[in-house]
Amino acid sequence: MDLNQLLHQHQVAVIRAAAAPVQNLGSRFDLVSHYERRIARLRNQLGAAQYPSWLKMGATLSD
Repeated sequence: MDLNQLLHQHQVAVIRAAAAPVQNLGSRFDLVSHYERRIARLRNQLGAAQYPSWLKMGATLSD
C-alpha cells in the first residue's frame, strides 16, 4: 500500500472508530493505531517528515 492509501485507510478507521458504539471501544485490534504504525514506518523508509518543514507547531496564518 502506498502512503496515500495508508493515510486514506487511517482516516476511514478514525471515522469508524468515532462512530462505533461504546461497547466496541475495547476491541482487541486497534485499527487506528495499526495504520498509524504503518504510516510512521513507511514515512521513515521514504525519508519523509511527518509534517512539512514550513509547518511550525502553533503557527498561525499571520506568522
